[in-house]
Amino acid sequence: MNENHFSDTVLFLPNKKKTVIILLVLFLLAGIGIRLIDFTDLPTEFAASRQFHSLLLARSYYYQMDSPDTLSMPQALRSFAIDKAKAEPIVEPPILEHLVAFTYRVIGHEYILVGRIYSILFWVLGGIPIFLLARRLLSINGAFAVLAYYLFEHFGVLASRSFQPDSMMIMFLLWALYFQVRWSQADTFKNAILAGLFTGIAILVKAPMVFFAGLPFAFVILQKGFKFWVKNGRVYLMAVLAVAPALIYNLLSATVGGNAGAIFGGRFYPQLYSQITWYVQWLTTIKAVAGQVPLVIGLLAFFLLKDARTRMLYAGLWIGYVLYGFTFAYHIYSHNYYQLPLIVILAVGFGIGLSFFFKLLEENNPHWIARTAILLIFVFSIGMSAQRIRSYLNQSDFRSDAAFFTNLGTVVGHDVSVIALTQDNGYPLNYWSFIGPSLWPTLADRDLKKIVGASDPAFQQLFKELTVGKDVFLVTMPDEFDKQADLKDYLLNNYPYQQGEGYFIFDLAHPLTGAN
Repeated sequence: MNENHFSDTVLFLPNKKKTVIILLVLFLLAGIGIRLIDFTDLPTEFAASRQFHSLLLARSYYYQMDSPDTLSMPQALRSFAIDKAKAEPIVEPPILEHLVAFTYRVIGHEYILVGRIYSILFWVLGGIPIFLLARRLLSINGAFAVLAYYLFEHFGVLASRSFQPDSMMIMFLLWALYFQVRWSQADTFKNAILAGLFTGIAILVKAPMVFFAGLPFAFVILQKGFKFWVKNGRVYLMAVLAVAPALIYNLLSATVGGNAGAIFGGRFYPQLYSQITWYVQWLTTIKAVAGQVPLVIGLLAFFLLKDARTRMLYAGLWIGYVLYGFTFAYHIYSHNYYQLPLIVILAVGFGIGLSFFFKLLEENNPHWIARTAILLIFVFSIGMSAQRIRSYLNQSDFRSDAAFFTNLGTVVGHDVSVIALTQDNGYPLNYWSFIGPSLWPTLADRDLKKIVGASDPAFQQLFKELTVGKDVFLVTMPDEFDKQADLKDYLLNNYPYQQGEGYFIFDLAHPLTGAN
């Protein structure tokens, strides 16, 4: 698989070990730097619900530690935070959340951006294995092209700032792929252990990695021939190491942990397969995440590969992605971070294409002026990516959210029963307001019900069912409130309310005289 493409130059510089190391470090530092743009804004610009899930877990684990900061918390609020997190569904092992909680303990207080720091570091450190992997598959210039795409692609930058296990997942996936390739080139006991171990860790962090760490690996093994894998004990050792950690964890979590519903529920929607709009939505999401050009390059790159084992690995990644999309049919278009494995595939495809391009350039031996111009174009493209990210992040400022929801907790109170039409599954209310509301369905919630063939009862019946025993109806989504005209008219006409900037608080306990 290793074609040992070491050209005379690396990005038109002398191809020496020292040069490669310096460039690698510069790329990694630039990868960190681009992710520090607008760093102190609150983590609600990307996958807010998923981030708040992790924030609530980390806070709960921290509050269960005996430290001056946690012991000084009012007992009622501390108990609320711990109990609320215990009610959260646990799908993947909360490794990152425990790490963040431990960091809170070390620094002596809760800091909402700790999770962002870890996610950035995990993603950028993933640049090391993807570079090492690419060096075994492509030329040195192709390897740097892979690294550049991985570190500076717009969506990857935004997603890698998010406090969720996906950055860690991608990092371990890349180490798994690297050691798998290394084992395929040198079938030693050490390489087998490392390949199986890192594959197992990647799948443990998030089980869907079986499509990207497991399936391509199976392709590489099968390509070696039936006699090889049947008689080779190291293959079975790798299989056990790859499967056992996630299998054991999920079995325990689903049974002893009581998380079977969270692990297996709401994931599989085969009814979407027959809908043309689903395929269009999937492609639209890919377009929004990566764009058409990288997708086309990533697909065409397969035909530029000469080595059979490399083609098998790359084909395995693409097939894994397709099966992954069909398995998580709703999430593949509704949750854009489900596209993160595609960034890895497209990075490799981009490197294949650029490797071919650099080979043509070197064969033509361009003048130093042309070489300098080409390098400047690449540097300029990275600068353009940084500018695009800066513009996107500066479009919105979420720093006021903490004060808004903290104040709302004081206004509403912590000893009332609340139902809310609110954003991000009520997590901001949980986190800042210390309010645990029941949720009034949004239009998006109703659309999801339609997908599975369910529906809500008529408005009056739904309102009666969801508000029984509730003291307050809280609205923090004015735009959504306007769209649900039946709800808005009913509340405004039947209950006294308090209105502030960005919220309505309806007193359900004291309906207006003559209310229906």
